[in-house]
Amino acid sequence: MPPVLPGMHFHDLRHTHKTWLIEDGIPEIAQARRLGHRLPGVRGIYSHVTEPMIAAVVDALQRRWETTQPDRAGDTVRRLRVVA
Repeated sequence: MPPVLPGMHFHDLRHTHKTWLIEDGIPEIAQARRLGHRLPGVRGIYSHVTEPMIAAVVDALQRRWETTQPDRAGDTVRRLRVVA
């Protein structure tokens, strides 16, 4: 199957997802957990993901899903090009 955009790789979606988490104000520890990363040093030891953080991630992704219009798929692809 060809890429959505020439030169786009599956891993680019992780970069987009991380950017969305930052835009949505998700705490760094919750971002790291979502992406399977660990924070270094003291931040990684003393930071913990809470139920409200998990709910915030789900809510933010749900808002993005609901506000994406199927008839604007071309716009979405153009926006992804900027991120990639």
